[in-house]
Amino acid sequence: MASAARRTLSPRRIVHSFGAFRPSVVATTFALLAVAACSDANKGSDHSTPAAIAISSGDNQVGMPGTPLAAPIAVRVTNAQGNPVAGKPVDFTVTRGAGTVASATVTTDNNGVAQTAWTLGSGTVRQEVKATINSLVQSAVATVDTTRSLFLLPLRDTVSVGDTIWVSMIAGTSALNGETRGAVRETVTNSIPSGAGIASVIYTRGEYLDIQQPTGAVLNFVTSGPTNAQARQLYMRLGYVARQIGSGHDVILTHTSDSFIGARTFNNLRDRVSVVGAVVHIR
Repeated sequence: MASAARRTLSPRRIVHSFGAFRPSVVATTFALLAVAACSDANKGSDHSTPAAIAISSGDNQVGMPGTPLAAPIAVRVTNAQGNPVAGKPVDFTVTRGAGTVASATVTTDNNGVAQTAWTLGSGTVRQEVKATINSLVQSAVATVDTTRSLFLLPLRDTVSVGDTIWVSMIAGTSALNGETRGAVRETVTNSIPSGAGIASVIYTRGEYLDIQQPTGAVLNFVTSGPTNAQARQLYMRLGYVARQIGSGHDVILTHTSDSFIGARTFNNLRDRVSVVGAVVHIR
């Protein structure tokens, strides 16, 4: 009987012992596997690889052509975990407006930031610079101060062949705080006269207009304006017919001013305003 009891109790004790320790063993095993998997994942990731680029400061400023913007254009580069990536080159390229940057390539600092000064050009009112690292691209924009500019403003930035490219000539001299009526001598040059032929010149405001050289490539004007009686005074409208000369191309309209004649308030109005052109893309 005793021998039989021992045979029945012994298996029960073993079963009881195994059941008591089994959950902790399984839990420990899973914990170790999780740690190992996490460790392997960390080993496989590269924290120095840029995964995102963003404008951190300097976007949407207003300035004058030929003058650096008040704040530099700064971008921040981060990895897949959202942490800054240091020591990586970022390329800055002006893509609209014909401006310049102080440094075309800048290395990110310990905060993942790269920055450069941006000087606006006279190509367009709205200007753009792109920051690129690997295949990642981010754009910043700036605008010419139109309260002290003679500028061209296209009705549409992109047109199709056969469309009329309407470009307004606007005097935005309200920031000069005075009567500035007087004759102005200015020129509009078309970069591709075969792709955009002049079709119309409409003088909308002022006392006098003389078109001295009405060709498709160059238009020379002497007008009795502009005046700053209105903040954004339209004083002329130009119409070009878009022509087919192959695949899509840009028509660059360069606007220059040679002199102001007889401005009543300022002796040297020319140095107080910027003269800005326009770019129109023909599909």
